[in-house]
Amino acid sequence: MRITVIGAGAIGLLAAAKLSSTHEVLLLTRTNEQAELISSKGICLDEETIHINAIPLNELNTVQSTDLYIICTKQYDVKSVWDKLVSHAAAPVLFLQNGMAHTDMLLSAVFDYPIVVGSVEQGAVRVDQQRVLHTGKAVIRLANLTGNSAEMLVQHLHDPNFPFIFEKDWHRMLGRKMIANAVINPLTAIYRVKNGELLDCPAFCVIAQKLCEEAAEALDFEFAEQWEYVRRIIMATKDNRSSMLKDIEAGRQTEVESISGYVQKHARRAVPYTDFVYYSILGLTRQQERTSL
Repeated sequence: MRITVIGAGAIGLLAAAKLSSTHEVLLLTRTNEQAELISSKGICLDEETIHINAIPLNELNTVQSTDLYIICTKQYDVKSVWDKLVSHAAAPVLFLQNGMAHTDMLLSAVFDYPIVVGSVEQGAVRVDQQRVLHTGKAVIRLANLTGNSAEMLVQHLHDPNFPFIFEKDWHRMLGRKMIANAVINPLTAIYRVKNGELLDCPAFCVIAQKLCEEAAEALDFEFAEQWEYVRRIIMATKDNRSSMLKDIEAGRQTEVESISGYVQKHARRAVPYTDFVYYSILGLTRQQERTSL
């Protein structure tokens, strides 16, 4: 397949590098500098260098033909990418994001091509503009948001070393992971702790359960089942530092709007614990911005 990957963060670099072993991949980056660096030196995945073509996103209209677009940007960049792509795309579009805010936008839009959403369980850390570490080998789950392309894409993309799995229910697939994110990401960022501390510290664990309960109800999930899922995720990633914690420490924008904000938007009653972490993350972000001035 001819695949156009949009976004060169950790997941974008990982996907482009892995898929290029069996597909023709073009990577679109935010900046000219990163595109030139990757085109000249390749992507360094762990100890291996993978040579790949890259162009900046502002040259999207020069892409003549592709069989699949994969959007790997952060949630807060999805709309700007979608606005550029929506009138240009003539192939299925796969979205690989944390959170679920993009689904509201996509379900209200009008277009003629299939939309597939994915849940990434692979672990990746971007070291710099061209280097990425594959820190957790798992799967990427795909489901149809509109159309019927997901199962076909799984057949084409699946590789034993980079597996894809088809899921029938996009809401359940994305919702389970988003509830885990709504618990783990903001709490670890607020308390500046690794994931495992949320279970090791009884006080943190109480708040984590309350967040899980609010998110599960907002998304129509059963709390006990979801809490067990969240616990398994925390235990499996106990030594990890969440992406939101890293964003806060680096003074970057977080995805709290598409995670905690999504729970607030879809809740049918008050969600005080979610409100607390939402506004706490906004406050920490603003504090970091002032410190960097």
